[in-house]
Amino acid sequence: MISWIRRRRRDKQRDREASWMEERVMLTADSECLTVVFEPMGAVYEIQPGEDLVIVFEGPATHPGGVEYRADYVSVAPGLVGRMSAFDSAGGEIDLETGVPL
Repeated sequence: MISWIRRRRRDKQRDREASWMEERVMLTADSECLTVVFEPMGAVYEIQPGEDLVIVFEGPATHPGGVEYRADYVSVAPGLVGRMSAFDSAGGEIDLETGVPL
């Protein structure tokens, strides 16, 4: 009985992830530094002028994640059940909890 329930949960999880999509967003700093805040962790990353940051959202097609532009910074957050990752101009991954390259 327990193995059947676990198998059913795993099957539902696979079906849900199969309907997920991947969305890539590139943020670019033109002439000034651009501050990016990774929500809900609160880590901060500074994009230097001429560089960019690629954010990869994975989640349901209805809301994989989003980018909100504020007056002095950009806020990025995954969807409620999604995942998010970030990569700098050189392709190195950014730790979303500390805001530093891995």
